[in-house]
Amino acid sequence: MRLATQYDRIHGAGAEIIAISVDDDVRQAGMAQRWGLPSTRFVSDPGGERFLRPLGLFDPEERNGIGLTALVLIDTDGVERYRYAGRDFADRTGDDDVLASLDNLGLPPIEAPRRTYDVEVPDDLRGYFRTENIVPYFRGNMYGALAIGWRLDDTASRAIAKEHRTMSMSILDALDEWGPNIGSG
Repeated sequence: MRLATQYDRIHGAGAEIIAISVDDDVRQAGMAQRWGLPSTRFVSDPGGERFLRPLGLFDPEERNGIGLTALVLIDTDGVERYRYAGRDFADRTGDDDVLASLDNLGLPPIEAPRRTYDVEVPDDLRGYFRTENIVPYFRGNMYGALAIGWRLDDTASRAIAKEHRTMSMSILDALDEWGPNIGSG
């Protein structure tokens, strides 16, 4: 999530962020507007045929087919240089690993793209994750993971709970930095 606040660094390293999901174009445009992400390219891939299935990031069993949470870094020659596939929808990678992999590519900087979407986004955006709910959501995740971690006996499960708590804290930190941009897209 912190990557959303790192546009200058990402573009300076010659890359751009592309968010792919099974959501339609209206929902993608709504995400861009709601979260204030004018430099992220949102790509609709219903059924996962174009990108998600070929990348092995599609779950046909979950909710009639969804994209798996992942981050993939592909260089200008189409070679995959970094991959993180989450265990579930809330599992995210640490930004430092991604940024280090990106820096190692040694690509020339690019201009920051400004995205616009040629679709009408409904005002109510029913079914979308509302911006006012994200902080309580991840705060709840953080404290839930903390409480569960205290109750676990085995080291591996404790480590997963700590990972989830750390991810939630990272997202909350990013929201502190990024918050003023939400909804300005």
